[in-house]
Amino acid sequence: MSVTMKDVADIAGVSIATVSHVINKTRYVNPELVKKVEQAIWDSGYISKLNNKKLSQYKIGKASEIALVIPSTNNDFYCRLVMTISHLLNDEGYVLSTYLSDENYLKEKHILNELISNRRIAGTILVPTSNDFDDYEKLVKSRLPFIFLEKTFKNKEVSVVYSDNTDAIYRSTKHLIKSGHENIALLLEKRTENSYDEYITGYKKALEEYNIPFRNQYIIPINSKNLTYVDEIKSLLKSKISTAYITGCNNLTPKFLECVDELGIQYPNDISIIGFTDNEWCERISPPLTMLKHNTQELSEKATEMILKKIEHNSLNENESVCIPIDLTIRKSTQNIARGPFGEMTVNPEQNVLTEEEIEKLNNSNFKVAISFHYSGDKWTKLHEQAIKETMNRYGIHLLSITDAHFDPELQITQLESLIMQKPDAIIALPTDEVQTAQKFKEISKKTKLILLNNMPSSFEPNDYACWISVNERENGQNAAKILVDHFKHKKTAKIGMITHGTPFFATKQRDFFAEQTLKENENINIVARKDFLKIDNTYDVCKNMILENPDIEGIYITWERPALKAIKALEDMNREDIVVSTTDLDYDIASYLAKKKMVIGISSQRPFEQGTAVAIATAKALLGKNEYKSIGVPPYTVTQTNLPKAWRELIKTEFPDFKNN
Repeated sequence: MSVTMKDVADIAGVSIATVSHVINKTRYVNPELVKKVEQAIWDSGYISKLNNKKLSQYKIGKASEIALVIPSTNNDFYCRLVMTISHLLNDEGYVLSTYLSDENYLKEKHILNELISNRRIAGTILVPTSNDFDDYEKLVKSRLPFIFLEKTFKNKEVSVVYSDNTDAIYRSTKHLIKSGHENIALLLEKRTENSYDEYITGYKKALEEYNIPFRNQYIIPINSKNLTYVDEIKSLLKSKISTAYITGCNNLTPKFLECVDELGIQYPNDISIIGFTDNEWCERISPPLTMLKHNTQELSEKATEMILKKIEHNSLNENESVCIPIDLTIRKSTQNIARGPFGEMTVNPEQNVLTEEEIEKLNNSNFKVAISFHYSGDKWTKLHEQAIKETMNRYGIHLLSITDAHFDPELQITQLESLIMQKPDAIIALPTDEVQTAQKFKEISKKTKLILLNNMPSSFEPNDYACWISVNERENGQNAAKILVDHFKHKKTAKIGMITHGTPFFATKQRDFFAEQTLKENENINIVARKDFLKIDNTYDVCKNMILENPDIEGIYITWERPALKAIKALEDMNREDIVVSTTDLDYDIASYLAKKKMVIGISSQRPFEQGTAVAIATAKALLGKNEYKSIGVPPYTVTQTNLPKAWRELIKTEFPDFKNN
């Protein structure tokens, strides 16, 4: 029995492709792997086959070719299959002959009849056009070795290699649901009936997991051979029935993006998109596309291995079914949709804009506004205040006064009484405590328009305030957790602690919830401890006790930077600078640790200036009685050691400090 490249790969513990690259020197391979492969070639006796191939590379005459029958070469997927399978077979001395069925069964039937009677054909790899297994009875009964590629037949014993479409759509739909989407449209090529059912199975599975009802209106069958299908896509987009779209095949994705562009729709601000495509340009467009991509290398390797086994081992009756995962790469074409205090969908501040007519009316109205901050002694609040002032000045809105409660609920109540005596047309407020200040805010809501930041007073109802503005806390928590996930992605198990806010503020509660959810979704992450703090100063002891109880903790999520600094001080005093920290909000001290690569590995930061601008415009809309949106969520900014200088300039609006000399 002749030794094959697959035998060499098994001995060396590598893929067929790696063996091929070592032999043909077509790609860099780690020297250790090269040594393993060369030893396996020698031990298996494959070296003699290689020497013979130098004299005669290819088989000739009978059984010298392997046929690949595919629908077309109109997309990158099939082109990649042809190139990769051809290269792999070339190493075994076979020539690949490619035939196009044009998705026409009669043409495919004619091709197969010719292949069965062609003595040069040693075997066939077939992407079937028909969904009826009986149509391939003649091929099955022939003595021609064959395997199916990319299409399965239920309850039929045949060899097949196929992509896991069900899991791909399940993971895509789940990603969108986790990002806050519920109305998710799935565009499918109706002609590929087999895949069509697999996609819907995965789609339904994700919906059921999150208790979202399946609605048939979101399954959009498309026939790309119908000349009107582009108009169908445009009508779908104009209907605005969905906030997110998954395009279910290679052909649909570029046309869908063209329609989006022609209609002036912005993604991810207006809609989120996940494309199914093997086109490399999707990685380079702006914003780059979140995409599903076939693993053509693995499909090709497995298909080559299976057909060679049937040919060279004469194993016509030995059948196997191999499912290859599809890659899901998350990029920037999908948006996290946060939820407001009453479950309403928050909108991006870019959607809340003033018209020229509204600006003119504001400048002619002499509106007066007051601000009640929970605290104004940090850079965040100062930038917030600066943006509010600058924006209001542009629209002729007079700022009466700004108060700072120093995190004291009783002081804020007293300050609110003083502010309301000035008879403002609106009050912008960040409640220091959602319970203790609730009654006073309830009184004020009946006397003036109330615009709330981050926190929501208890017992409030939607009619008690004009608008609520915050960072997109869903995304904020997810980003902070993902920093830890990425840091430990190469570890089999990572033990993580969480330090969260004990007071049930809506914003921090939402942030911490999604951070924990993101951590739990990764199998290698083990949350071994979670502790709350009520006062920031107490975080030092909370962290210290957590580490004493769980000394093997490797990383900690801390809800925002001020308590994070207290926890970091505790770690320093315990000589535990080996523990990494992820948190939210950018300020000088936390940035210093990040810049010096001391414990802090990343930050998900609010955009204080942009939030201040959003607050001012929401207030202006409220003054005019035109606040269309009750909840506005400003996207956070992920800050790493790599992008820290740029992030500092964009978020803090000053030159990047020289942390290394401070």
